[in-house]
Order: sequence, then structure tokens, then C-alpha cells
Amino acid sequence: MGFKNHIIRTYCYSINIPIQRFAEQIGVSKTHLFNYIDGKNNISKEVAEKIEKITKGELSAVELFSLNQKQTRRNP
Repeated sequence: MGFKNHIIRTYCYSINIPIQRFAEQIGVSKTHLFNYIDGKNNISKEVAEKIEKITKGELSAVELFSLNQKQTRRNP
């Protein structure tokens, strides 16, 4: 089950950028980015910081990294 309103997906749609292009900008594969969005993998601190930098703070690393904790609690 994916997070359809995940903040990364919402951000990409809001600036009209394909997920694949955003993945390239942050240096991960499209598959990895979808795994973050779908909650299959936890986002690393480094990737969260890259996203914050690329989005000029619109998506904060702290907020992105905190999603890992929420997913972990839901799926022990």
C-alpha cells in the first residue's frame, strides 16, 4: 500500500516534474525513490538532506527523515 499523498509525490506534481527526473536530481534510482514514497524503504539522512537542498527547503530533511519513524511504528 503506497502513500498516495506522500510529500515527495505531492511536491513533484506541484512543480510538474516527473518522479524519475526528481530521482535523478537527488542521485537515486526511480525505484529507490518510489520505495521511499511507498514506505518500503526508509529514507537516509543523506538523501533527505539532498532533497531539502534541491527543494530549497520546501521539503525539510527533518520532516522527510521523521516519516521513517512513522512507517516503522506502523509496520514493526
